[in-house]
Amino acid sequence: MRAKPRGFLLALALLATPASAGPAHDHDHAPGPHGGRVEDAGAWHAELVTKGDAVSVYLSDGGGKPLPVEGFKALAILKAGTKALRIPLLPESGRLAGRAEAPLGDQPTGALRITAPDGATASARFD
Repeated sequence: MRAKPRGFLLALALLATPASAGPAHDHDHAPGPHGGRVEDAGAWHAELVTKGDAVSVYLSDGGGKPLPVEGFKALAILKAGTKALRIPLLPESGRLAGRAEAPLGDQPTGALRITAPDGATASARFD
């Protein structure tokens, strides 16, 4: 029997992980300042914006103040149709940015795993 690829297992884990390490939130966020969906990601808020194959994530603190993204990185696992795509995100012009292998549409579902410069991590789910 062949072992499942490590990436597949990571994708399953991220998609099954709660949106944050803290208690589940019971509120919806208004669209973010860049027109994207905002979800809690640990101590941060993450705004996911997709256009075609471009993926951008803007980080803010709990009060909505933008955070500098230098030193941050993230991995987005988003669905394009029935396929889950892994998109590494790196700092670029005040956001975490990357490109998917295929167009994602305006509201893809999936998960985001963020790593801060100090190694702290958090997740956000976009359903």
